[in-house]
Amino acid sequence: MATSGSKNFGASLTRANIIETALRKIGAFDSGESVPGNEVADAAFALNLLVKEYTARGADLWLRDEIILFLQPDQKVYNLGTANATATLVETTLSAAEASGQTVLSVTSSTGMTAADVVGIKMDDNTIHWSTIASVDSSVQITIDDATDDDAASGNKVYTYTTTAGRPTKILYAFRRDTSNIDVEVRLIGEKEYMSQSNKGSAGPPVEMWYQPTLTTGTLSVWPVDGGSTVDKIVMSCQFHADDFDAAGDNPEFPIEWGNALVWGLAAEMGSEYGVTPKEMSYLEAKAEFKLNNALDFDTENASVQFALDDR
Repeated sequence: MATSGSKNFGASLTRANIIETALRKIGAFDSGESVPGNEVADAAFALNLLVKEYTARGADLWLRDEIILFLQPDQKVYNLGTANATATLVETTLSAAEASGQTVLSVTSSTGMTAADVVGIKMDDNTIHWSTIASVDSSVQITIDDATDDDAASGNKVYTYTTTAGRPTKILYAFRRDTSNIDVEVRLIGEKEYMSQSNKGSAGPPVEMWYQPTLTTGTLSVWPVDGGSTVDKIVMSCQFHADDFDAAGDNPEFPIEWGNALVWGLAAEMGSEYGVTPKEMSYLEAKAEFKLNNALDFDTENASVQFALDDR
């Protein structure tokens, strides 16, 4: 038996392939025909709406990412999308004590740091001083744009990252992580439970958090509000939307087993715009739902589910 030996078909699937195949499914164009630019634009718009809807339907297993949010003492609310949070962290320490007002800092390692990265230095008052890196030199020093606003002892943590995490659609679970990299679960609660807290400024390491995915950023409220000297970070497993289709050659941020779901879903979305009859629309919609459910059933986490009584 001769097989190809390759398994890279999914790498070649593009926005153009999905649109052209979907429009063939509804009889709008024949194979080899060119789709006019305005109709490509309409189909791309519908496809972008569709993949966002598929995220809401549960297409998220490969769209999850672990992001780290940095805590500041006494801060109750963080706007995810603009807050100091990232999925790609470089962590080191100060190799010498630094007085307040410094811009040149000695670090244990500058590996992975580049100019324009965001940098946070743990101060002796337990705040994190945020700035950007102006330069990284060969003597294991970095120069920052904004002078430190407090003293910082040798061994204090230094955090840098290039990309700020965007707005999650959901937070699935979370842990607070101390300076020894020990994790303790932080419980996700709803709005009413958070609002019922009588003192939302209580001091102490966070044990609960409420997330509201508002339109432009996500609003995360933590309780209690003070990480203290040993807890700087909350680590969260988050769900994000798939990347947009901006150009004809863009690949879907979906595994290849979702190819048919995307094609048939788009065909069902576009059918009414091309005069497909109600009977044919019923077929398209049923086929699209069948393909979607097949993909959703396959891409599930292989884990047990436990049910327990909440006796609070």
